[in-house]
Amino acid sequence: MTAPIAEPPARPVESLSFEQSVPCSIAHRRAIGEVFVTDSVQAEDGDVFLAIQLPRAHSLWFDRTVARHDTFSVAEAARQGSFVAIHRHLGVAVGLPFTLQRFAFDVPDLAPYADDGATPLEGVLRYRVADQNKRGSDFSELTLRGEVSIGGATAMTLTADVVFMPAEDYEALRAFQLSRKPATPPEAVPTPEPLSPAQVGRLDRRNVVIADSDSPDEDGRTRFAYAVDRTHPSFFDHDYDHVPGPFIVEGFRQAAAVTAHRSGALDSPEAAVVACSTHFTGFGEFGSLLECAVSEPVRVAGGRIAVDVGLYQFGKHLAGGRVELAAGTAS
Repeated sequence: MTAPIAEPPARPVESLSFEQSVPCSIAHRRAIGEVFVTDSVQAEDGDVFLAIQLPRAHSLWFDRTVARHDTFSVAEAARQGSFVAIHRHLGVAVGLPFTLQRFAFDVPDLAPYADDGATPLEGVLRYRVADQNKRGSDFSELTLRGEVSIGGATAMTLTADVVFMPAEDYEALRAFQLSRKPATPPEAVPTPEPLSPAQVGRLDRRNVVIADSDSPDEDGRTRFAYAVDRTHPSFFDHDYDHVPGPFIVEGFRQAAAVTAHRSGALDSPEAAVVACSTHFTGFGEFGSLLECAVSEPVRVAGGRIAVDVGLYQFGKHLAGGRVELAAGTAS
């Protein structure tokens, strides 16, 4: 009698579900509607696969005039996915303070981002631990390398450096950083008047995060002031003791797009972001002027328009990065 042929084991991606979101806590979000990760599974080789879904009616990520999903929305899903992977599969406890020190992504092709006007964007994110330094039960440094597939095509590659630490270490870090601020902080500045939505490729004024600034820059760069609205339902989904990174990076994107458009390098500020890299060395504080400095746009490989960006407060450099925009993608 011939033994039945055993069914091959299912590939990890085949077991993923898009039926419901993962718990808010492991995605580091407060509202269920802000969670874009729906499931996760770890393969035998240690890689983590995650299902992501972007809602069609999101007040921020659907705020566009082009029939193409925002690459930043997928990057946000990947950011959340890094936390899900770390908490659910890599042994880091929920609730530990963290810093996402570096985050970079590249979009090899915009075709997977086409909006069919009928279904939410769904994809599979794969993360691999490229480096890990664990010192004690509550301190861990991780480098994750990832890839997002949409419809079977590679839509994004990314790298994330995450540091988790005990609460007392985080409090000591924040105390040290605050000690380097001015002994007598300047008077609280009023929220600057944001640019018009059309100038940054948006429709909704609530999603504009920068304003023109008259501040001088010693390197001759253009400066923009952040217009911080702590009632924004997505950027400020929960309470923070500092200006959150996703809000700052959205400012980088808007400042790069505005500068490239004003310089004539782009026909429209609605151009897609096809690469973005950020490196944070400090936190932005509420209640004081926070600015983004932007270099002159340059054309790089593939016809992309690259803009270097930096974050400044109290005369200190807090973060830097580069945004690359695709020319001719506004329609």
